[in-house]
Amino acid sequence: MPDQVFYPEVIQDAPFPNEGTGEIPKAETLPSGTYSPTTTPAKEITRKRVAVELLSQALNTRTKRILQEFELELSGGFKIGDFKDGETGDVRITPNGITARDKAGVTTMSLDGTTGDAIFKGKIQSGSVVTGSVVVGNNQVIIDGANKRIVVNDGSDDRVLIGYQSGGF
Repeated sequence: MPDQVFYPEVIQDAPFPNEGTGEIPKAETLPSGTYSPTTTPAKEITRKRVAVELLSQALNTRTKRILQEFELELSGGFKIGDFKDGETGDVRITPNGITARDKAGVTTMSLDGTTGDAIFKGKIQSGSVVTGSVVVGNNQVIIDGANKRIVVNDGSDDRVLIGYQSGGF
């Protein structure tokens, strides 16, 4: 049996499809059972976007200071502290007002943002107070600045009057 000699097959150079044009070849319809690689359409590379307003421009985390004004949504607010019965109180700031609770859960301070009412459990100290009138107790002692008088009432009649009373003595 003679020796069989094998010679290399010569493959002619062929340019890659659309080489140098930058176009991506479109998928061709192939007969059933024939597979070809899928092509991905060219995508533009997006630029990196940088936020205009950085958090560091509004809050200084080193000094723990707020540098700019924040606007709360109608349902938004701040909670300061974490109320734990018998351990810690908390403060809540919302568009409706400010409230503070002690560790027993009792509201110690309340500022109503809607009506302007203020309620304090403890002492209020001030260098001066400017007000229209001061009511002590159940309307039993009234310091009336607008009418320039002080009235002490026993529950049915005015017993002490300092100042002017229309139709009085």
